[in-house]
Amino acid sequence: MKRLNIPLCLIALMAMITTSCAHSLAPENDQITSGLPIVLYATEDFADINVGDVPYYIDKRNDALGIDARRLEYRGLFARAITAFEGPSAKYDVTIAVMTEEDGEPLYRLWVNNEIVGTYRSSYIGEGDERDLTAQNHTWLGISVSDGDLIAIESNAHTNGEIPENDGTAWARGRWQSLSFSPSVEATNRKANFSKHKDFVVSQFDFQPDADDVHAVAALGSMLVHPDMEGVNYLAVAGTTGRQGGKYIDARELMEMTFGREDFNWADAKKNWQKALTLVHDRVRAVLAQGGTVWVQEAGQSDFTRDWVQALLDSGIHKSVIKNNVVVVQHSTWNEKQTTPDALAFVKQYTTYQAITDGNKAKKVYIRKDRRGPLTPMYKDKDKRWLRAATSTENTKEHARTLWQKAVDIVEYNNFDAKYSVMPGGGVDFSDTVELWWILGLGQNAASVHAFWERYVSDVQLDAIKPPSGRLAIVIDGNSPDPDDIGATPVMMGLLKQSGLADRLVHLSHSCDLDPFRNKGRQIDAENEARRQKVLHELSGRSVELFGPFNNLRNYYNCRVNQDAAISDLVDAINASSESDPLWIIEAGEPDLIGYALETANSERIQYVHVVSHHPANDDSGDYFTWQQILDFGVTEHQIGDQNVSLQTPISKWDWAKNHKNKGYRFMWEMLAYAEQDGVVPFQTNKFDCSDAGMIYWWITGANEGGNNFATPSDIQDMLLQSLAN
Repeated sequence: MKRLNIPLCLIALMAMITTSCAHSLAPENDQITSGLPIVLYATEDFADINVGDVPYYIDKRNDALGIDARRLEYRGLFARAITAFEGPSAKYDVTIAVMTEEDGEPLYRLWVNNEIVGTYRSSYIGEGDERDLTAQNHTWLGISVSDGDLIAIESNAHTNGEIPENDGTAWARGRWQSLSFSPSVEATNRKANFSKHKDFVVSQFDFQPDADDVHAVAALGSMLVHPDMEGVNYLAVAGTTGRQGGKYIDARELMEMTFGREDFNWADAKKNWQKALTLVHDRVRAVLAQGGTVWVQEAGQSDFTRDWVQALLDSGIHKSVIKNNVVVVQHSTWNEKQTTPDALAFVKQYTTYQAITDGNKAKKVYIRKDRRGPLTPMYKDKDKRWLRAATSTENTKEHARTLWQKAVDIVEYNNFDAKYSVMPGGGVDFSDTVELWWILGLGQNAASVHAFWERYVSDVQLDAIKPPSGRLAIVIDGNSPDPDDIGATPVMMGLLKQSGLADRLVHLSHSCDLDPFRNKGRQIDAENEARRQKVLHELSGRSVELFGPFNNLRNYYNCRVNQDAAISDLVDAINASSESDPLWIIEAGEPDLIGYALETANSERIQYVHVVSHHPANDDSGDYFTWQQILDFGVTEHQIGDQNVSLQTPISKWDWAKNHKNKGYRFMWEMLAYAEQDGVVPFQTNKFDCSDAGMIYWWITGANEGGNNFATPSDIQDMLLQSLAN
């Protein structure tokens, strides 16, 4: 047994870094308040290595204990190593260093005295992975250990059947190197790290009184036939209600269409609570015994979860196993309020309870105040086009089409007419699905209703070129601190050209950050500021050349060098506005130039001016005008949501343009790459960002009358290439 001389402040940091999954754990009175981490080495500190079903051997090359899986009779059985714990009685975060193996995923079990208090199945890596026979840490959090307790690690030999060897397949040997005990560290958020090869999803729907569960089930059913869900082990439960009133919506037909035979992959808790409880308990218990994690999509209240967790405890599953391996994901404050208080407290105590944002509002990276937890997309929209596209006979995704038609029928049959809901008016609300989005780590692939529909629900064309009436002005910054405008500008110009709307553009200006040195927190040095000005001016001219002609564009302006001319040009555009020919200003930077133009323009014309924004980093950073002052002029404001969510992406999303035969698209890639390599700010490294182009895409596809306000690089690519083909 060895103690490492490491300062306490670093101990806590090490525990957080090496923890493969962070849970919320309440501190206890016996928690460590001083001392050092205790490290037990498998080959040195576990003298008793022959007390399991099969013996361990010492793997000297890897300084590990392992099982000789060449012996057929040893395969699948558990070896065990035991030692006595010598340290303060306390609650610890216990980290095991296992060796990942390409040929199998052994199960590891942590024992304290005669109880299994932790289970873990090693990660699947597959044949030829460079991580073969490298150390991987897994941490069991909040394990109570007393001085003198017997500590044991068990593992088994396992094969994934993928690597031929002799007359069979190769077996992993359950190797592990060390066990360390650090002071238990309280953490607030768990990282979603779902693993198809060992984890389990339990989707629980209340169906009372809101009909949104009907849409959530149709959404899940649409996902189940997609490769994203291939191999996912799941179970669904209907009727997991709490103490709420209102009408219960019977969706048995939809549940059967989605999940198949009742009491196999789904259960009806409303019909038979105990039978559903037993099914969940039995399957969860088996997953825990195999070292998997159970992820609960809590699309209702937690009373039902309380009951099956209690059943697990009653059947002998240690509370630490449940706490470490059952993650309850809840998106709704309303669901929490309708849960029996004691049940909610119980679930939070005995499981890892992860609150996330509720899926009823737009995902905005910049909103941090009063956030429930990790951000989620907005899976709610009043527009009727989603259901039209889902149920259309032109939708070749037949299973999804059938599910969504049944969902429509169920909602209509139950006369669901709640005023708070978008569903009675033909909208969609599958906000419960954001829990699954977070669990599976779907990210940008399903970051909006639009993206979800394209990926899982319908192949009917969703976006059309249908801009509002009027003309367009684009005001760009690009100086401090973010270089994203360098990449976004040619994309914006390309979209206008390829959508046939180039003649709508009447103003283009850049470097509208009129005093980039004024805000010390965002300062850019003079050399880089001048460099960006030059690049923006050159690329603006190049974009006009490549994607023009822009017949109604007089010129393009550098606001730092030619501010008066830029203001005058924008004033003329404002003064030409009317009810039938309004001006839409894309605010892709600070608002000062817009403010000066509005201040000078004919006040009677300002009522026909629309200002489009996607981020308060632009709105609130003016050096001479506040955002409220802009609004006070009488413009119509459009806040479409943070476009970074979908358009700040890995570089690979733009690979199609790098060597495209169209030189304009190659230029887009070059400018996106230039911005990524700009070097002034670190947050663009390894990302291509054309987020401001999302405002143009929204305007082209309908603006405030159904425009797509969460365009993805795929949407932009489709519009560019489809338009080119036409």
